[in-house]
Order: sequence, then structure tokens, then C-alpha cells
Amino acid sequence: MTPIHECDRDFVRLDEGLMHYRHAAGHPETSAGTHESAAAARDTRVLAEPVWMMHASPASSRSVEPLACRIATLADCRVIAPDTPGNGDSAPLQIPQPELADYADAFVRMLDALQIDKANLYGFHTGAHIAIEMALRHPARIRRLALDGLLWLEEHEREEFLAHYAPPLIADALGTQVFQALQFMRDQAWFFPHFKRDPAHNLGGGAMPAELLHTLTVDLLKAAPSYHLAYRAVFRHRLEERLPQLRHPTMLMADEGDPTRVTVQRAAGLVPGGTLHVGGEGWSPAGATAKAQRLIDFFAKSS
Repeated sequence: MTPIHECDRDFVRLDEGLMHYRHAAGHPETSAGTHESAAAARDTRVLAEPVWMMHASPASSRSVEPLACRIATLADCRVIAPDTPGNGDSAPLQIPQPELADYADAFVRMLDALQIDKANLYGFHTGAHIAIEMALRHPARIRRLALDGLLWLEEHEREEFLAHYAPPLIADALGTQVFQALQFMRDQAWFFPHFKRDPAHNLGGGAMPAELLHTLTVDLLKAAPSYHLAYRAVFRHRLEERLPQLRHPTMLMADEGDPTRVTVQRAAGLVPGGTLHVGGEGWSPAGATAKAQRLIDFFAKSS
């Protein structure tokens, strides 16, 4: 099969407005020619159900595009990666303080619009938290669940994160929001949480590559009026209450350098029958390929 290097892009319209998504398929059914050849293409796929991939805040689906392309290529399957409402090119939810349940419901309405009955879910950070709510609120629509990075907050941390982590980006005539956005993205590569700029919270890594910093900053600026809403919904999410209710096959993941890896290990103990993988895949080309294969192997299991 010819490797897929770039996703296609489309929109669906919900009540809130246009929702953007990237998608790729090993056997595009639109070019299959006949119902018989389309069915034959589906029969050869490693994964029968599509993979629904949800990105971290404050990025867009562009951040998971390399992983999406590898999954579509290796599993010969359909992959859809939406922009979270209020991020990237998706319209925000028309709710002053949306919760993760609201984002989950919006994504299920996108599934409806795309005529997808059931999907395997992959969520990275914010996307992982939304995936939990999709599985709990719409269990018949979800087959398997891969959670890559989860944020577990104690009450004093919750107050700090709500107060300081994701301040609104307000445009002004001097363009100070541009510098605020760039510094926000830059500091996330150096500190966790980014607002505690001291040795104890230094991640010990180098500077973010300039091209990646530019890309993420542009994504953030596009979502300036609403980017903070999904973040704050995550900060209000109580994993200790929600994780024990999961009944789908679930894999919890974190890269070795992910600052949430400790909380992922803690969370794994609350998921009935959950599996845990904390490894060194990362987001390099080789790491993304290894992560794609791990996800395919998990999604391909029959039980």
C-alpha cells in the first residue's frame, strides 16, 4: 500500500456552526467503483471500525495528523481527526462554560453527521478526557478506548490550574495577544505547569523547534476567544469518579517524557480491566510509527 502522508480536510455543519476535521483512508470507498469492490476493500482492512482521534489543547487536529496517516496506512482503515469545538477551525460551543460532556455530545453529533455508527477512540490529553465522557455517555457508539495522557489534579492544584493555566487571549491594538500566545506555547515545552517557572518544575528538555512553535502558536491564535474553555473543562474533570465507571476495553498510555505519565499510572488502577503502557515512543517519525502499531494492535482485538 502507498503510504499516506497527508490527511484530507472537510467540514460538517452542526447547530453551533462548521466543525473541521481531517481524515484519511487506506481504501477510500468513494473511489471503490462498485458496492462489491467497496465491500471487498472493507474485508481486507485490519480495523473494520474507523478510528476517531482527538487532539490535545490548545492545538488542532494537525498535531495528530502524522499519527493518523500512519494508522490509516498500516491498518488500511478510515481515520477521522476532528478539531475540538473552539479550537483549530471548529466553531465553539455556544455555552458560556462548557463541560467535557458537552464536547463529547458534540463529537457524537459529528459521528451522526458523518454516518459513523461506532468508532475506536484515541484521545491525547484533552482528547483523552473527552474520550472518557464519550464512552460513558454514548457507550453503544464506542468500541475501544485509548487514553494517551491524563491530568489528575488534587483540589489545591485544581484551583491553581483554573486560576493560572489558561488565561483568555484578548486581542488589542498593540497585538500583545500574539506575544502572549507564543510565550504560552514556548513555556509549555520548558515547564509543567507552564506558569511555575522554577527549577522544580523544569521539564529538562530543550527548546521547541521553531517551526513547531510557529504552527502551535498559529493554532492557538485562531482559537484565541475560546481555547481556554476546553482546558478549564479538563481541570474540572474528576477522574476518580469517572474512570471506575468505564466498561469498554481501555488502554492508558503516556510517553516517557510526558509530564502526565505519573497520573496516567495512577489512573490505570481505577479502570476496570484497563491496560497500561508507559513507553518511549514519542512523536518522532519512528516513534509515531511505533505508537500507531501499538494502537492498531489494541483496536484490532476482538474482545
